[in-house]
Amino acid sequence: MERQMFLRLLAGSVAGAAFIDAPDLSAARPSRLGQTDVDQVRGMARVFAGLDHQVGSGLSAQAVVAQLDSSAQLLHGRFGAETTRLRLFSAVADLADVAGGMCFDAGRHTEAERCFRFAVGAAVEAGDWDMRAKALSGLANLAVHQERPDDALSYAEAALVRADRLDPVVRAVTHSRHARALGSAGRHRENDCLAAVDRARGAFTRTGDEPEWVSYYSPAHLDRDLGRAFLNLALEGGDHTAAQAHLTAAVAGFPDTASRGRTLAIANLAHLTMVRDDPRHAAALGHSALDGLGSIRSDRVAEALRRMRRAGARHNDIPAVRELNHRVLSAV
Repeated sequence: MERQMFLRLLAGSVAGAAFIDAPDLSAARPSRLGQTDVDQVRGMARVFAGLDHQVGSGLSAQAVVAQLDSSAQLLHGRFGAETTRLRLFSAVADLADVAGGMCFDAGRHTEAERCFRFAVGAAVEAGDWDMRAKALSGLANLAVHQERPDDALSYAEAALVRADRLDPVVRAVTHSRHARALGSAGRHRENDCLAAVDRARGAFTRTGDEPEWVSYYSPAHLDRDLGRAFLNLALEGGDHTAAQAHLTAAVAGFPDTASRGRTLAIANLAHLTMVRDDPRHAAALGHSALDGLGSIRSDRVAEALRRMRRAGARHNDIPAVRELNHRVLSAV
């Protein structure tokens, strides 16, 4: 069914119908597509992904969607070999997944969902199980952010179909997103969330054969994702020490250079600490997150800071918290 839906969308011109108005590039298409075209699409995906991880996507989401539009048109082309066609579908799935993540980070949720869904379809057509799982996990994360826990669980569990086919790092990512979906479902799924976290930690192994697009995923990224999996449970009154431990480890594990991943982890940790622990320490963490904001333009980071500020409103009698809340209001 995933493949049928994708092919119908592709036949209807993804470029024009799903994203933005795009020029007709059919005259510029090579007469026969080859490995060079595959490499170019992969290269563009890595460039955009690197930009996204470092500074967020507030200023570049539209650019990556435009690039996806033109790259998707190549899928209608002629190929010298079936293997080349499948590799191009896989490469475009990679770019679509990056575009989905960037639109999500920029707060463009409708476009993000379209990109992720397109990535799933292209990955299924290519027989790329790792990318299929990654894109479905993106849909799960988006649903968590939009407070749609049932949809988040459906996407996360679909991503785990044939988990035995997934690279160990991709499997760890997928289990971490499942854990987050379970955590968002509420306290009645707490034990399931704990089990999913254990599976994610157990799966994380570098083999040297993982897809290039997941090479960025470090132990710090895993700790951040596991901390975020526990975050909703902790904010609802569950044990907050596990979330705190994972987020603290993530902050320590990320490089000191400003990056969206580190800033998001600090903002999440500050929010948790403000609600469950020590508002003065939370204020220090919040100031650290703002100090590292720099050139980062991310709706997800901004939302994390806004939630931290709302949690700090009850502690406005503490000068450090009051100053932090004022800084957040000015920043976001």
